[in-house]
Order: sequence, then C-alpha cells, then structure tokens
Amino acid sequence: MLTWVLRMIKHRFFVAVLAFAAVAGGAQADTAWEMFVARCLDPFEHQSVAIVDGLAAQPIDQMHEARRAFGPNADGYVLVVDKAPSVGERACGVEAATADPSTAERAWRYAQLSAGRYVPEGDWLVSNEWIEPRVMVRSDVSGVRASYWIVETDLES
Repeated sequence: MLTWVLRMIKHRFFVAVLAFAAVAGGAQADTAWEMFVARCLDPFEHQSVAIVDGLAAQPIDQMHEARRAFGPNADGYVLVVDKAPSVGERACGVEAATADPSTAERAWRYAQLSAGRYVPEGDWLVSNEWIEPRVMVRSDVSGVRASYWIVETDLES
C-alpha cells in the first residue's frame, strides 16, 4: 500500500510539473484531441481535476450553473467543465467549431480497446476494472464540429 501511495504522489507531482511547464511555456495543443488529452483525459484518468490554467473563464450560464466554459484558446477550442452532468458525477470536454478528425484519437481508441482498458458501451468507451470510479470517454467528429468528453461515473469496477 505504501508503495502505491508513493508511486501516486510521484506520478501526480510529475503530471503537475508537466502541466505547469506546458502552461508556463505557452504551449498550445495542436488539435482539439491533444487539448482534451492534456486538460481532461489525463487528469481524470489520474483522479484529478481538469486543467483550466491559461484559459479565460466565460460567464456562467444561469440555466446551467454547474457547467463552466473556458477559452477559446488560440486555436478556437473551448474547454467545458460540468460538475453535474446528466450522466455521472463530473465531466470535462473540449469542443471545436470545425471538424477535427484526429489520427491520434483513433490510435488511442484502438490501443485502449486492444489492451482491454476500455470496453465499448453504446457511444461511449467505459474504463474496465483499472480505475474506480469508472470513467467514460466519447468522441464525436462530424462535418461541422468535433467534441471529446470524459465523464467520471459513480460506477465501481
């Protein structure tokens, strides 16, 4: 148990240093998928919060007070954090005004399914017994927009 705790502390410190370096260095994600991985997917998979550093918070929508938008960044991508999504406990997503098909996203999806880390459930990929609470990931790239979402569920493995 102590080894696991030390590993998690070391890993979280490393993730925090990388995130700080990316923000402090002014690094921008090249694609909406890369922004999603850096600011939503990696933090949620490590049971942390979305990274909003360097993005301007948009005014709160009075109809959806739990939902906050940050950005857009230099590439026009908007980060959305939802503390009370219709499904799950909390959610994070990146939305792009243009379709942004990502070969990296397809490669990630294939690797996760092949390794058994995620299993398909409808439009979602759901984490498979390696994290509690379980997380769900969805991507939607249409002709006019792209969105990537991760939701922390209340489900146990």
